Amino acid sequence: MKIDEEIPDAKTLGSDADLIIDTVCAFYNVNRDDLCKSKRGEFNEPGSAAIYLMRKLRRDSLKRIAGQFQMEKYSSVSSIIQRLNLRMQRDQNLKNHIEKLTGRLNKSQGQTPDFSLFRSQRGIFY
Repeated sequence: MKIDEEIPDAKTLGSDADLIIDTVCAFYNVNRDDLCKSKRGEFNEPGSAAIYLMRKLRRDSLKRIAGQFQMEKYSSVSSIIQRLNLRMQRDQNLKNHIEKLTGRLNKSQGQTPDFSLFRSQRGIFY
């Protein structure tokens, strides 16, 4: 999910961080503080969804996301994203929630291209 350095506006073309958080909060009917709450062994779907979308849509670094969600270790962000991906494979309802959130965010920003699809060879995109 690394941002292509040849596309200088790659982060600015993605959804705004506050927009992602506000959209997730509205969708799950929770406040911002609830996104940061975690109890060992309990799944925080709104918080996990927000973290996942920050990484997927904005390509934010793990460290930056960890800071936004008051997490001490950025490796926790990676673990949350991996667990959410696995859970979405088993739970169609969760997958539908993430797709609805992604759709809402894409509609509010206009369709954001997936820059991971671009490959550069000698400066030419294909």
